[in-house]
Amino acid sequence: GFVGNFKTSVRSEGKDYALEHGTIILASGGEEYKPTEYLYGKHEQVLTQMELEQQLTDHSLKAEELKNVVMIQCVGSRNADRPYCSRMCCSQAIKNALRVKEVNPEANIYIFYRDIRTYGFKEDFYREARDKGIIFIRYDEDQEPQVRDKDGKLAMEVFDPLLMQNLVIEPDLLVLSVGIVPSAGREELAKMLKVPLNGDGFFLEAHVKLRPVEFSTDGVFLCGLAHSPKPISENISQAQAAAAKAAIILSKKLIASGGCVAGIDKE
Repeated sequence: GFVGNFKTSVRSEGKDYALEHGTIILASGGEEYKPTEYLYGKHEQVLTQMELEQQLTDHSLKAEELKNVVMIQCVGSRNADRPYCSRMCCSQAIKNALRVKEVNPEANIYIFYRDIRTYGFKEDFYREARDKGIIFIRYDEDQEPQVRDKDGKLAMEVFDPLLMQNLVIEPDLLVLSVGIVPSAGREELAKMLKVPLNGDGFFLEAHVKLRPVEFSTDGVFLCGLAHSPKPISENISQAQAAAAKAAIILSKKLIASGGCVAGIDKE
């Protein structure tokens, strides 16, 4: 279809439906990267930040019994395969670390990072974490932490660039801060709607400054993780922008479609 006159076929619960609509907002989301590093899926004491957050919420994790908690940032991202930053992993790690500290003030919590990116007011949480004794240790990309199974327990070794020596830690819990990857099926959506993807696999808007949340195809907009990794507050702002753009079209009684044609005045 085209702007003001799209037709979509939808199958739900074995039935087909035909929908007529004036605009499209592409909000297909993103997915959590499922790591293959650091014994994830092979050792029960290795979790992602989302899994830790869930266990802290439903109280299935006995945080008061933890002695050493290690968090590793930039797992599966900011590398050759996925060079981008997901922009929320550092904040999520610090938030969960503070929650563990609240339950168990005596726990030793180590956050191994490449760069801490708690921008804006989130810097206050970073300072709070430092004040409460959470330890931040930087590591280089070419000297990533090494994790192994030592008689059923975790053992981790990493080079500390400040001490100029290797650190050995036996964590009770290893938490991986994994990034966001594009959602499955994005290539099919891109072909169907005739919209582009960027080099990282996310949808590419027409112009970041002049036409934000718009595609070059009129009447098609995007928002959220379909556009790029970002925190929830920015997702909401972008969704509001896309809805406002769509409302401009839907509020009109008549839409003139077709290309612009130059006219010549012979006089």
